[in-house]
Amino acid sequence: MANDIPLASPQAMKTHVVEGFAAAADSYDVDGTEFFGQVGAWLVQAAGFAAGAWVLDVGCGKGAVSLPAARAAWPDGHVTGIDLAAPMLSYARDRARGVGLSNANFREGDAEDPGAWPGWPPNSFDVVLAANVIQFLPRPARAARNWLGLLTPDGTLGVAWTLGQDPRWAAVIGAIDAHVPDGVPAFGAFMRRPPFTDVGAFEAMLAQAGYLKVTTVTHQISISYNGPEQWWATYQTQGPWALSWRHIPADRLTAAKWQAFELLEPLRATGGFLTRTLTFAITTARKGTA
Repeated sequence: MANDIPLASPQAMKTHVVEGFAAAADSYDVDGTEFFGQVGAWLVQAAGFAAGAWVLDVGCGKGAVSLPAARAAWPDGHVTGIDLAAPMLSYARDRARGVGLSNANFREGDAEDPGAWPGWPPNSFDVVLAANVIQFLPRPARAARNWLGLLTPDGTLGVAWTLGQDPRWAAVIGAIDAHVPDGVPAFGAFMRRPPFTDVGAFEAMLAQAGYLKVTTVTHQISISYNGPEQWWATYQTQGPWALSWRHIPADRLTAAKWQAFELLEPLRATGGFLTRTLTFAITTARKGTA
């Protein structure tokens, strides 16, 4: 039975996640069924910063947030994206060059503690953005406090995180999580651990970290797959695989896949298509006086 708790230490958990996303970098965000670009656009819009802002994108991946942020900050502002999964950064640099965004740069850095590495001093950024990363950090409250220190007075934090999913899919995810070996966190339980149980708990964490004017809006995205095989291939490039499923032994992984496929059959629409709806929370907060 899968172990629902994190690995033995925060550093072990961090290494575990980084290795998973680094391994998935080549196929991450490439087949048209991903949600990263839309969530990135929502986050930048919600943060509402003006041209000229200096922005830090923590856990930037391939640049789904960094690129729209660089457009919003253009021409005098600047965006720095950091990630510990170095292969992701090469793709982000190529994407920025491909669209002519010279005000974005990318470097290795610790999303949980960017003040320690790469080592920026306090009050370095007008905006800190974090999309689809905080739930993978071993110490989210600590990360939030560290980001607060990097913000200028009255600076803005913007965080995008997954709040929920179509309940019909919960059994599908659970069927695979049941095969995750002991010592590895099961994806579903890990992503819904406190404070990610609901909006109130997440907002309370930010308030306790010292943020003001904490506000959340929610959005839904419906993702379509041409059948179970496309869904399975896509999920081998995303968070469930990076965090949990790649550690399932090969013989058990085959069994898990077919159990999930059986559960997916009743969900297929005309033509065999599958649609999954995810709910994303976009939370913004401010540093400064009330």
